[in-house]
Order: sequence, then C-alpha cells, then structure tokens
Amino acid sequence: MEHHSFIRTRFCESDAFGHINNVSFFIYLEQARVDFFVDSHILDATKDWSFVVASQRCDYIKQAYITQNLVVKTGVSNIGNTSVSLKHKIVDQSSEELIAKGEVVLVAFDFTRQQSQPLNERMIEKLKQYTL
Repeated sequence: MEHHSFIRTRFCESDAFGHINNVSFFIYLEQARVDFFVDSHILDATKDWSFVVASQRCDYIKQAYITQNLVVKTGVSNIGNTSVSLKHKIVDQSSEELIAKGEVVLVAFDFTRQQSQPLNERMIEKLKQYTL
C-alpha cells in the first residue's frame, strides 16, 4: 500500500530558469513523510515526532513548474530495529509522469537521552501495512 500526499507547487519555489528549484523537492519529501506518519496513525500528532533523518536523497527525472499539481507516493522499503526506510515517487497528478524519486532513512530517537531507540511494536505493525 502507498500513502499519497498532494502538493501544488508555488511561485516562491521556482528559480531563474522557470522551474521548481531542486531544494523544494526535499520540502515535498518532508511534507510527505509527516503526512504519512500522521495520516496512517503511526503518530497521533506531529508533536509526537521522534525521528531524525539519517540519510536522504532525491533523483530528478523531469522538471516541475509553477502551479503544477503533484502527488508524492510514499511506501516503506525497510524496517530495522531503530530505523525505517521510505521510498517516495513524485508524479504529476494528472498525467502520472514521474518527476522525481527519493529515499529517506529515519532513525527513532530519544531526544532526552540523545540516542537512538527501538521502534515500538505498534509502529512496526502500522509500517508493515505500507511495505513495498
């Protein structure tokens, strides 16, 4: 199963070349993973966020433009003891053309003790529903 986040690109995200700047794609991926965790009830609210980004990448396939409607499709590619890996596909909403694809590794983190912590069983069960 995949989670879908809907993004409408904005003028402020464009650059001098008239397309969406590469940095904006990382913002889209961030929004998609937050939506994924909250919408799927892995977390009840963003105040419960207990992850740090260990690794992130984005491969650009096609250009995106101002006021384009995009869908970020998110799924789980790996569940570890303390980490989860997500894969994202950013596609044009109407044509389904692939615009970019990304991956992120999130590590469950105890901010008080400043160290990684194991994923809890409830979280693992919900993540498994989105395994690609």
